[in-house]
Amino acid sequence: MVSSDILTRFQLFQGLADELLDKIASFSQEEAYQPGDLIFREGDPAEKIYMVVEGKVAVEMKIRLGSTPRKQGTAYVIGDGEILGWSAALWRYPFAVSARCVTNTRVIGIDGASFRHLLEQNPKAGFDLLRKLIRVVWSRYDRTMKTLANILSIASHDLKAPLAAVESYNQVMLSGFVGDITPKQKEVLERNSQRIKELLNLIDNILDISRIDISELDMKPLSLLEVAREAVGTAEALAREKGLELKVSLPESLPPIRGSAVRLQQVLQNLLGNAVKFTPAPGTVALKLEEEDDLIRIEVSDTGVGIPPEELPRIFDDFYRGRQTNTKGAGLGLAICKKIIEAHKGRIWAESPCPETGKGSKFTLTLPKRMDRLSSEVRSEAQVGGGKA
Repeated sequence: MVSSDILTRFQLFQGLADELLDKIASFSQEEAYQPGDLIFREGDPAEKIYMVVEGKVAVEMKIRLGSTPRKQGTAYVIGDGEILGWSAALWRYPFAVSARCVTNTRVIGIDGASFRHLLEQNPKAGFDLLRKLIRVVWSRYDRTMKTLANILSIASHDLKAPLAAVESYNQVMLSGFVGDITPKQKEVLERNSQRIKELLNLIDNILDISRIDISELDMKPLSLLEVAREAVGTAEALAREKGLELKVSLPESLPPIRGSAVRLQQVLQNLLGNAVKFTPAPGTVALKLEEEDDLIRIEVSDTGVGIPPEELPRIFDDFYRGRQTNTKGAGLGLAICKKIIEAHKGRIWAESPCPETGKGSKFTLTLPKRMDRLSSEVRSEAQVGGGKA
């Protein structure tokens, strides 16, 4: 048991009645750890809430890029006065992260079951405590995402330059500027060049996922019909090569919208490319654009293998790749599409099977038509971003 006075040092318990503080203190105890010790491990049931009295604790999580094995990394470090294991306040959920001590550390461990019981007996106090916990959760999530994005951006940028240099040397050799090469050497160099291009594409995707927001996009008046025609031009060759039918339904005219033509074309090319990739011959891929009140609706559908129901809710998550997917990639394409569409104040979602055909899948996205509204939102968010910088 610890003194109730020490609990008041933590923001979570400030303003709490003395009676409640005494009760919490009665099922709390102080624990000490050495550098490198684990307070809890990912997958352990959430038995306690931990308050750091003194020391530093690294919150570690496992990260996986594509199909590579997951590796442990530090998401952030917390110190004196901060909270760990907050999920024990809700239930004995398995911890999604590990907590490893960086220095000599003292914590207060609060029994989760007793804490939950206390909240049930005191609804008003419980509401206030959980509201404070929600702020902690959001702050940790925001910190984790920013840390991950920053690490990915720096690492990807540093990797791109040497890979581009190697690819440049490959092209010099393939062009014969440094002497003749045998057919076998040419084959090896071409394979090597293809792998490097795949890596460069992956790096571009990682950079995209870490930096796309509305203030980064170059928003200008554009024609979605022109964007769609450009994307179709790229997809036609892929579909023809695979023996698929590409159906395109475009209206004669559409009102201009404000957005990034390059980014929106990237979205359509990704969706059409995926539809072609996951549709066996003979099959059909379809693109449809139509005007709806104050929105423009775009649909990309196919008669392919479809998406398992259990995977639908996660397909737009960063680095998510379906278990039945055998193709290469880091699982960033759809996540990037979602970020681009949301940066345009639009929506994107998927259905499988396609409701109209009962086969394959259908991706739908909507974009606002009103240029004035989006323009003012762009300026407003850019000003907020500029103020923070």
